[in-house]
Amino acid sequence: MSRNVTIIEIAKESGVSTATVSRVLSGTAPVSPKTKARVQEVIQKYNYSPNQLAQGLILRQSKTLGMIIPNITNPYFSTLVGVIERAAHKANYSVILCITSFTAASYRESGQEAEESYFQMVLDKKVDGVIIAGGHIDLCQISDAYKNALTHLASSIPVVVIGQKIPDVPCCFVNKEHEKGIVIAIRYLASLGHKRIGFVGGEPGIIITESRLQTYRTTLAQLKLDTSPELVSLSDYYLPDGYNAAKKLLELDEPATAMLAMNDNIAIGAIRAISDYFLSVPDDIALISCDQFMDGNFLTPRLTSLDRHTERLALHVIRLLLSMIQNTPPPDEPDLYPNLIIRESSGRHI
Repeated sequence: MSRNVTIIEIAKESGVSTATVSRVLSGTAPVSPKTKARVQEVIQKYNYSPNQLAQGLILRQSKTLGMIIPNITNPYFSTLVGVIERAAHKANYSVILCITSFTAASYRESGQEAEESYFQMVLDKKVDGVIIAGGHIDLCQISDAYKNALTHLASSIPVVVIGQKIPDVPCCFVNKEHEKGIVIAIRYLASLGHKRIGFVGGEPGIIITESRLQTYRTTLAQLKLDTSPELVSLSDYYLPDGYNAAKKLLELDEPATAMLAMNDNIAIGAIRAISDYFLSVPDDIALISCDQFMDGNFLTPRLTSLDRHTERLALHVIRLLLSMIQNTPPPDEPDLYPNLIIRESSGRHI
């Protein structure tokens, strides 16, 4: 039998609410097996296919999520987007992706809050919830204007932020950073005999850079290794930045024998710079990336990196947002403790 029926008629014949029918259709919330079987029997009887727009109107949901990021070319953000979009699609949600092009440098120059207009845009689009990753939230100093805009957004719809917690702002914050990763990497290089370990990449004034840099300095001091300021070369987070940052260390009278790169992008740029100085990794300089983006097993040399489990983080964040939207228990917090993946670039004992 096949005729045009509505979710209301399906609910009435099944003896349940429209919300229960929706949960059966989407599979995003638990329904008792007995009730689920009864609803599915009616759905199959009429060969019913849900109209997402109509279903959203009934439940006062658009079945749409917003995601706000500063950049899609950075492998960290592209990985987040890919995992979140796939998980959202599986839960019958679509994702509106907003790329703000926010940079700390442009903000310092202009002081403009580029993200505020995107906050209003996702509200205008009637999205059911928002995920925010990167951008202004990563600055060490958060402006009052941004706090106010974020508070307004989070007071209207569920918001999950990947970043530092801001007191009194009603978002759900997920902190991905774990300082132990830097400690593990430095201790490993020290175990190989390195005493002058450089730090390359990362932008000053960004909390992830300052946090890793502080851990780097503290760990060097604890191990009684060289803490000379000249061993730190900050820049940004991309390949050219790794190249330029590494060059500064290579031009020292006493170069570093090992380098910690902010991420895989920086590490790749550093390897190119080291090669241009007629040196090699790891024979002349050992190298470890502090944040694995891509499969370093296919680089030359294979890259030793800290795996910070970005895919696991992304899956947790989308599940957390959906639980807030659907008023279901939040997922268990994942294990984001970083693992050091030892490959060729860190070399052997010197």
